[in-house]
Amino acid sequence: MVAPTRNPWPVRLAIVGALMLILGAFLLNAQGNTIDEAYDARKVATLEATGPGSEVAMLEPGCYYAIAEEGEDNADLNLTKIEGSARVDTALENKICKSDWLPMATDQTQFIVTSSWTVTEEGEYALDSTCQEGNDCADETVYLVHTNRYQYAAFSNPGLLLGFASCCLGLFILPLAGVVLALTRSSRKKTSVVMMNADGTMTQAAEVTPEMVAAFARGENPLQPKVDAPFADTGLSDTEEFIDGKESVMRGNLLTTEQVYALMRGDVDQASKTVSDPFADSPIKPQTNAPIKNPNTKTITSWDEGASDIAPATETSEQRRKIQSVKRTEPKEQSNKDWKSWDEI
Repeated sequence: MVAPTRNPWPVRLAIVGALMLILGAFLLNAQGNTIDEAYDARKVATLEATGPGSEVAMLEPGCYYAIAEEGEDNADLNLTKIEGSARVDTALENKICKSDWLPMATDQTQFIVTSSWTVTEEGEYALDSTCQEGNDCADETVYLVHTNRYQYAAFSNPGLLLGFASCCLGLFILPLAGVVLALTRSSRKKTSVVMMNADGTMTQAAEVTPEMVAAFARGENPLQPKVDAPFADTGLSDTEEFIDGKESVMRGNLLTTEQVYALMRGDVDQASKTVSDPFADSPIKPQTNAPIKNPNTKTITSWDEGASDIAPATETSEQRRKIQSVKRTEPKEQSNKDWKSWDEI
């Protein structure tokens, strides 16, 4: 049986996908400082406020996030525009604005977005922080980040861009290798082994296992179920007197007819008994000695000596039959009367 040729493309795609993932992870790890400079809120913050109080900064139009470290969001924040030396009457609306930027850090620090504002006019703005009732926020720091500046920072760094692209390509190729492997297995022709049994029937196996190969090497047919000896459940084969059928056939020892019929009837006791000689009780016939004929030694001796006058052989008591000569009969001529009789018939 010739093994079918395997499609090498699933393995190739899986290797390429794994290499792309490893390369992307290596490039991203090497760009740790670049990631922090674009996504770490502690490094890109426009304004910082620690504890209750107010901080003033010049802000540009855009989307601003108020970010705190996880577990330190116990302060209420308001962003108010300053005109001249005083604040306007109404603070900006605290509403999450759309942005593709999210805070992250290479030292595994977790950040949360507590507030968000959309600044439409450039100018001075004051960030007011007050602790929530029943909570102490004296040591908590809030970072105000202008997200529009950094949401596309990854595309400005070649190393960071190549790392992201390599990881994305590896994540795409690995499932593709699985799809190609599934399609290859579905289109592959199934191989099978067909064995001829002792009774001439055919048995087919859809899969070849190592146990089957070992059985083929021993000259056995693993596809044909093993059939126990007749009356194996009676325990006769477990006794010491049991003789294996194969060895008995090889040595020429066969069961008698009575034992075979006893086994067919299920009579184990009768089958296990030994059968005596059936002619042991018959009378012995007396042997009669036939008379030995006396050969004619005198005649034979005279032949050896070359004698010319040979004595006539003695006649037996039975007379020899006379040989009669065969008489030849002449064919009878047919007459016209015979033909006429045939015609009349």
